[in-house]
Amino acid sequence: MTPIAVGSTSLRECAKCSGLWVDVSALEKICAEREQQAAVLGTASIAAHHPVTNTGSLKIRYIPCPLCDQLMNRINFARCSGVVVDICKGHGTWFDADELRQIIEFIRAGGLEGARAREKHEIEEERRKLRTEQFAAAHYVKPFGKILDLDEERASGVSATAALLNLLRD
Repeated sequence: MTPIAVGSTSLRECAKCSGLWVDVSALEKICAEREQQAAVLGTASIAAHHPVTNTGSLKIRYIPCPLCDQLMNRINFARCSGVVVDICKGHGTWFDADELRQIIEFIRAGGLEGARAREKHEIEEERRKLRTEQFAAAHYVKPFGKILDLDEERASGVSATAALLNLLRD
Protein backbone atom coordinates (compact mmCIF):
# COMPACT_ATOMS: atom_id res chain seq x y z
CA MET A 1 0.00 0.00 0.00
CA THR A 2 1.14 3.48 -0.82
CA PRO A 3 0.94 6.25 1.78
CA ILE A 4 -1.01 9.28 0.57
CA ALA A 5 -1.83 12.58 2.25
CA VAL A 6 -5.36 13.91 2.04
CA GLY A 7 -5.48 17.29 3.70
CA SER A 8 -3.60 16.81 6.95
CA THR A 9 -4.61 13.14 7.16
CA SER A 10 -2.43 10.22 6.12
CA LEU A 11 -4.11 7.28 4.40
CA ARG A 12 -2.78 4.22 2.64
CA GLU A 13 -3.99 3.28 -0.82
CA CYS A 14 -3.86 -0.08 -2.58
CA ALA A 15 -2.48 0.38 -6.09
CA LYS A 16 -4.30 -2.73 -7.32
CA CYS A 17 -7.88 -2.08 -6.17
CA SER A 18 -7.91 1.62 -5.15
CA GLY A 19 -9.00 0.62 -1.67
CA LEU A 20 -8.04 2.83 1.26
CA TRP A 21 -6.75 1.94 4.72
CA VAL A 22 -7.62 4.57 7.33
CA ASP A 23 -6.36 4.16 10.88
CA VAL A 24 -8.68 4.77 13.84
CA SER A 25 -7.49 8.30 14.68
CA ALA A 26 -7.49 9.42 11.03
CA LEU A 27 -11.09 8.21 10.56
CA GLU A 28 -12.20 10.00 13.73
CA LYS A 29 -10.58 13.17 12.38
CA ILE A 30 -12.27 12.80 8.99
CA CYS A 31 -15.67 12.16 10.58
CA ALA A 32 -15.36 15.15 12.93
CA GLU A 33 -13.76 17.84 10.75
CA ARG A 34 -15.42 19.33 7.70
CA GLU A 35 -12.03 20.48 6.38
CA GLN A 36 -10.81 16.90 6.28
CA GLN A 37 -14.05 15.80 4.62
CA ALA A 38 -13.62 18.51 1.99
CA ALA A 39 -10.05 17.37 1.40
CA VAL A 40 -11.20 13.80 0.81
CA LEU A 41 -14.03 14.89 -1.47
CA GLY A 42 -11.68 17.22 -3.32
CA THR A 43 -9.20 14.42 -3.98
CA ALA A 44 -10.99 12.84 -6.91
CA SER A 45 -7.73 11.30 -8.05
CA ILE A 46 -7.72 8.83 -5.13
CA ALA A 47 -9.91 6.39 -7.02
CA ALA A 48 -9.74 7.91 -10.49
CA HIS A 49 -6.14 7.01 -11.33
CA HIS A 50 -6.70 3.32 -10.53
CA PRO A 51 -9.86 2.15 -12.28
CA VAL A 52 -11.61 -0.67 -10.49
CA THR A 53 -12.02 -3.79 -12.56
CA ASN A 54 -15.33 -5.55 -12.17
CA THR A 55 -14.75 -9.26 -11.78
CA GLY A 56 -18.46 -9.97 -12.04
CA SER A 57 -18.35 -11.58 -8.61
CA LEU A 58 -20.39 -10.09 -5.78
CA LYS A 59 -19.14 -12.74 -3.38
CA ILE A 60 -18.78 -11.40 0.17
CA ARG A 61 -15.29 -11.88 1.49
CA TYR A 62 -13.69 -11.12 4.81
CA ILE A 63 -10.27 -9.57 4.59
CA PRO A 64 -7.47 -9.49 7.14
CA CYS A 65 -6.34 -6.33 8.89
CA PRO A 66 -3.13 -5.12 7.22
CA LEU A 67 -1.56 -4.59 10.66
CA CYS A 68 -2.55 -7.61 12.81
CA ASP A 69 -3.62 -10.02 10.04
CA GLN A 70 -6.86 -10.93 11.90
CA LEU A 71 -10.05 -11.08 9.82
CA MET A 72 -11.94 -7.81 10.07
CA ASN A 73 -15.64 -7.40 10.81
CA ARG A 74 -17.93 -6.20 8.05
CA ILE A 75 -20.39 -3.59 9.29
CA ASN A 76 -22.85 -1.13 7.85
CA PHE A 77 -21.16 2.18 8.75
CA ALA A 78 -23.20 3.90 11.51
CA ARG A 79 -25.63 0.94 11.22
CA CYS A 80 -27.66 2.82 8.60
CA SER A 81 -25.40 4.33 5.91
CA GLY A 82 -25.82 1.50 3.43
CA VAL A 83 -22.02 1.33 3.04
CA VAL A 84 -20.52 -1.90 4.37
CA VAL A 85 -16.90 -1.45 5.44
CA ASP A 86 -14.29 -3.75 6.96
CA ILE A 87 -13.21 -2.79 10.48
CA CYS A 88 -10.44 -3.84 12.82
CA LYS A 89 -11.46 -2.12 16.07
CA GLY A 90 -7.89 -1.72 17.24
CA HIS A 91 -6.29 -0.57 14.02
CA GLY A 92 -8.60 0.97 11.43
CA THR A 93 -11.06 0.65 8.59
CA TRP A 94 -10.70 -0.62 5.05
CA PHE A 95 -12.71 1.24 2.42
CA ASP A 96 -13.16 -0.29 -1.01
CA ALA A 97 -12.87 2.14 -3.91
CA ASP A 98 -15.31 5.07 -3.54
CA GLU A 99 -16.65 3.97 -0.12
CA LEU A 100 -14.89 6.73 1.83
CA ARG A 101 -16.48 9.35 -0.45
CA GLN A 102 -19.90 7.73 0.13
CA ILE A 103 -19.34 7.82 3.91
CA ILE A 104 -18.40 11.49 3.83
CA GLU A 105 -21.49 12.30 1.78
CA PHE A 106 -23.55 10.35 4.34
CA ILE A 107 -21.97 12.35 7.20
CA ARG A 108 -22.49 15.69 5.44
CA ALA A 109 -26.14 14.84 4.79
CA GLY A 110 -26.66 14.51 8.56
CA GLY A 111 -26.38 10.73 8.66
CA LEU A 112 -24.26 10.52 11.81
CA GLU A 113 -26.52 12.89 13.74
CA GLY A 114 -29.55 10.89 12.66
CA ALA A 115 -27.88 7.62 13.63
CA ARG A 116 -26.93 9.01 17.05
CA ALA A 117 -30.47 10.31 17.61
CA ARG A 118 -31.92 6.87 16.72
CA GLU A 119 -29.47 5.12 19.05
CA LYS A 120 -30.32 7.55 21.86
CA HIS A 121 -34.04 6.91 21.31
CA GLU A 122 -33.47 3.13 21.32
CA ILE A 123 -31.50 3.36 24.59
CA GLU A 124 -34.23 5.48 26.20
CA GLU A 125 -36.88 2.99 25.04
CA GLU A 126 -34.87 0.07 26.47
CA ARG A 127 -34.54 1.92 29.80
CA ARG A 128 -38.30 2.55 29.87
CA LYS A 129 -38.99 -1.15 29.21
CA LEU A 130 -36.51 -2.15 31.93
CA ARG A 131 -38.16 0.17 34.47
CA THR A 132 -41.57 -1.28 33.57
CA GLU A 133 -40.28 -4.83 33.98
CA GLN A 134 -38.61 -3.97 37.29
CA PHE A 135 -41.84 -2.41 38.57
CA ALA A 136 -43.83 -5.44 37.45
CA ALA A 137 -41.37 -7.77 39.19
CA ALA A 138 -41.53 -5.79 42.45
CA HIS A 139 -45.34 -5.41 42.50
CA TYR A 140 -48.24 -7.56 41.61
CA VAL A 141 -52.02 -7.21 41.52
CA LYS A 142 -54.17 -8.93 44.14
CA PRO A 143 -57.51 -10.43 43.01
CA PHE A 144 -59.44 -7.21 43.68
CA GLY A 145 -57.00 -5.05 41.72
CA LYS A 146 -54.96 -3.77 44.66
CA ILE A 147 -51.26 -3.37 43.86
CA LEU A 148 -49.09 -4.61 46.69
CA ASP A 149 -45.40 -4.34 47.20
CA LEU A 150 -43.85 -7.79 47.53
CA ASP A 151 -42.08 -6.71 50.73
CA GLU A 152 -45.43 -5.72 52.26
CA GLU A 153 -46.91 -9.04 51.21
CA ARG A 154 -44.01 -10.98 52.74
CA ALA A 155 -44.33 -9.02 56.00
CA SER A 156 -48.05 -9.74 56.23
CA GLY A 157 -47.40 -13.42 55.47
CA VAL A 158 -44.79 -13.57 58.24
CA SER A 159 -47.20 -11.97 60.76
CA ALA A 160 -49.99 -14.35 59.77
CA THR A 161 -47.66 -17.30 60.21
CA ALA A 162 -46.52 -16.00 63.60
CA ALA A 163 -50.17 -15.56 64.70
CA LEU A 164 -51.01 -19.09 63.60
CA LEU A 165 -48.03 -20.52 65.49
CA ASN A 166 -49.05 -18.61 68.62
CA LEU A 167 -52.59 -19.95 68.29
CA LEU A 168 -51.33 -23.53 67.93
CA ARG A 169 -49.05 -23.21 70.95
CA ASP A 170 -51.88 -22.15 73.24
